[in-house]
Amino acid sequence: MSVVPKGKSKQMGKSVAYLAAAAALLAAPGLAIAGGFFSPPAFSLKTTVNIPGKPLSSFDISWVEPELHAYFLSDRSNAAIDVIDTVSKAASQLAPGAFAGFVNSTNNLNGPNGVTVINNHGTFEVWAGDGPRSGCPGVGTFTTACSTVKVLAYPSGTILHNIPTGGADRADEMCYDPVDHLIQVANDADSPPYISFIATEGPNAYKVVKQIKFDGAPGHGPNATNGIEQCQWNARNGMIYLNVPEVNGNGSDIADGQTLVIDPRKMEIVRSFDIPVGKCAGPQGMAIGPAPQILLGCNAKGPPTTGTGASETGTGPQNAAVLDENSGKIIKVLANQGGNDEVWFNPGDGLYFLAEGQNAAFAQLGIVDSSPIFVSQDIIVAPGGEPGRAHSVAADPDKNEAYLPIPNNAGSDLCPTANGCVAIFGTDQSGKYVYRGQ
Repeated sequence: MSVVPKGKSKQMGKSVAYLAAAAALLAAPGLAIAGGFFSPPAFSLKTTVNIPGKPLSSFDISWVEPELHAYFLSDRSNAAIDVIDTVSKAASQLAPGAFAGFVNSTNNLNGPNGVTVINNHGTFEVWAGDGPRSGCPGVGTFTTACSTVKVLAYPSGTILHNIPTGGADRADEMCYDPVDHLIQVANDADSPPYISFIATEGPNAYKVVKQIKFDGAPGHGPNATNGIEQCQWNARNGMIYLNVPEVNGNGSDIADGQTLVIDPRKMEIVRSFDIPVGKCAGPQGMAIGPAPQILLGCNAKGPPTTGTGASETGTGPQNAAVLDENSGKIIKVLANQGGNDEVWFNPGDGLYFLAEGQNAAFAQLGIVDSSPIFVSQDIIVAPGGEPGRAHSVAADPDKNEAYLPIPNNAGSDLCPTANGCVAIFGTDQSGKYVYRGQ
């Protein structure tokens, strides 16, 4: 069961409570019985929401905050954070035009990118990584331009802080440790890539307090040859887990990746788990499931049939995988469920949701049960390898609905207009488990 360490802050929001409740639910007897098992009812498209402003062509990570009954999306097309009320489904925007927006197709200068919402002693803040701006005071050795992390007040959208992380390229994926009051954010496109720790309270609040470079040097992180991806804080042990898609490779995810364990109190890497490229090529998305599960959303194809040169690319299957948080072993390979960026665990119904926007067969929403671990359903969104990448997903644990933004160039028939939309999937049984004998 998930617990909060004694003596730690209570300002942790319902997210941690949901995780603990999910662990208890999935450990309860009766979910698996002789001759069959409980599995979730089928999901289908419930509704779509159009985003105000320009067509939705470029976006990144999304987030659901159950305390606010709100879904948040990093919208580069409108240089804003989109918000959807999870009850009324009304859409609005925070700070439109305040971010870098869509600058180039490589995304290294774009923003907003990673996004999360924190409850800072009763005040809700939206944190989002942004592209670089000139004239930034910089951090460390960077002085001429740098990426920033913007902190917005909710619901006004007022920019409270504009925190430089010092990169020549964007600040991207992030996660929040509510016990040690830290945001960890990756500058994944810089050379070398690095992570920054930002305090959320105390004398160094809203400042970078430490950075770790990923160049393989002594005392640094591994040689990350294809950036840094999703991190998650694990309430069960107080550690931060971080995905590195490729280590000592050629930038095409043909070498093993790693999942790192970071002690936020020391702000140091304390363990590293090798992720075999044949099982999970290019681990990007991450979701903390019931103990001891961590879902890895793997983006690339498996290893090449021959060679490891600079021109080699993977030719094997696109899988996802479930990792043991303690041993680092792969518990389960989810065959053909790859092409992921963001993945999400919903403690409301015990399901994982995988945004498989770069799956070569079909761009799809994968739905995976966590107890036992099996692929429950795939919902096709668009033709395989679609250029717009429906690569972002988050789920509401109150209504057990999944939110999947679909870009206007995805070739999907799920959106009612050509402007793209956010598709919302749910069941007709409010996410309750039903029995399917087998």
